[in-house]
Amino acid sequence: MESPVTFDRLYEGAKRFARLAMEAHAEEDQEVFLLHAGVSVERLAKAALVLVHPTLLTEVNGKDDMLLHFAGAVSEPPARLRTIGASTAIGRLRKMDVLPQKPKSEAADLDGLIELRNGVAHLGAEDVEDYLGVFTATVDKLLQHVRRDRSAFWESWSDTVRVVLDDRADRLQKAVRLRMDQARHRFRTRFADLPDGAVDGAAQAVSERGLIVVEVGPGKALFQTLSQCPACDREAAALFLAVGEDSPLFDMELTAEGLLCGLCGFHLSSTDEVEAVGLPTAVRYSVEDLTRIVAEGPDPAERLATLKLALPTVRRHAHDSF
Repeated sequence: MESPVTFDRLYEGAKRFARLAMEAHAEEDQEVFLLHAGVSVERLAKAALVLVHPTLLTEVNGKDDMLLHFAGAVSEPPARLRTIGASTAIGRLRKMDVLPQKPKSEAADLDGLIELRNGVAHLGAEDVEDYLGVFTATVDKLLQHVRRDRSAFWESWSDTVRVVLDDRADRLQKAVRLRMDQARHRFRTRFADLPDGAVDGAAQAVSERGLIVVEVGPGKALFQTLSQCPACDREAAALFLAVGEDSPLFDMELTAEGLLCGLCGFHLSSTDEVEAVGLPTAVRYSVEDLTRIVAEGPDPAERLATLKLALPTVRRHAHDSF
């Protein structure tokens, strides 16, 4: 009888859970990501051990059932299949120099990923570190060891993994590119079965043209205007613009401070990130371009003051400002 614990089954299982982990990370579901990432690493680690010899999956606990089966001395597997856990598998691969030794620092590492996976399974976890880099780097080392192609393993997530593993990109570029790839995946998942007309209709429903006053606070005012999303390429993103209180109303130079797409959820949170995706960071508008005000104060008097501040009568003097 063929053993149910084979390289192919372990490898395919690791591949399936890796995809589920990446999907959960794209949806910012950290607990589900940790669960699936931990299972993926465990199965791929066991697959690497099976390639050397199946007996390496055997627990050292005084029972010979699994050992005899894996060694081929007994064809029938035991009624209850019990192999080593993730930590033991990783430890054996470290002794074989397949995986790096446990780091001395307390930074996020593979052991932390496995410990958190176990913690989530039993009690849950909150506000944990992002282990995406540890996960993809570990899988990459194991794939190289078992001589399997990275693209074939990750499939539609190959570009995202390439971004995560790219050491040449600085931190900001990597973060933006990762968010962009994840947003594109969300867009494909949500709208794959819909015709273009329906997607265009959804884009119109979540977007608004014109220049809108969003907030007026001490020192500056915040606006939004419609922009094409760098991730899904649909005109459905709100580009957030700010202008200082000393800016002339008839010729405002606004600075792009962020972006949020209503279709794919792609977001940018700084002027540097806006620049990183190739969008202009400075645009010019006049107060006459304003189409709507959504800024509100906590009470009617403050709201009225906000409205007067945000949309004053345009004076014809160069010193007119907010």
